Amino acid sequence: MPKIVDHDERREKIIEIVAEMLATIGVERTTIREIARQSGYSRGFIEHYFKNKDELTINTIRWVNERSLSRANEALCGLSGLAALQTFGEQMLPVTHEIRNEWKIRMQFWGIATVSHEHRREQARRSDAAEKSIIECLEQAQRAGEVERTIELLPMAQSFLHRLYGLGCNAILRPGHFTRHRQRLAVQEMVAEFASARCAH
Repeated sequence: MPKIVDHDERREKIIEIVAEMLATIGVERTTIREIARQSGYSRGFIEHYFKNKDELTINTIRWVNERSLSRANEALCGLSGLAALQTFGEQMLPVTHEIRNEWKIRMQFWGIATVSHEHRREQARRSDAAEKSIIECLEQAQRAGEVERTIELLPMAQSFLHRLYGLGCNAILRPGHFTRHRQRLAVQEMVAEFASARCAH
């Protein structure tokens, strides 16, 4: 009886290898040839699943983004409102080796997204999904009286996400200054502003 091949598993294995390479040697040096050398797979094997480097990298950044958002949303189980928002923000920060690698990959592709429609669309999709999660936390906070009901949530969610991006980038570029503790304190201060906005309204 012929062996059943799990093609999805093979594709994900290749993507995992590429993700590690992107985070350690960068997008320029992550060629199909180098992927084959480091993975032990033949070039033909890799190109059976991904026709070229562009297709492979866009699938890799999509995999990284989906894993990141899934991890953040899973951490919200049992939480709501501003407590959930705090946890969501912390889960997005590069405070572990795994998440630092995700940020290293993501930052490389921000530049590419300025000239690549496909990469720009993927980055926008990721931002839209993160905004949705943040808005859900803020809606819960409004219902619980933690945030003023008349405040518009979309601008608040966008501001929170933009500041998370800035914090994450600084943590990658200046890890000695933006330690895990300082990153988490920064998120706490950002979340506290939503509650203080209620008092000032």
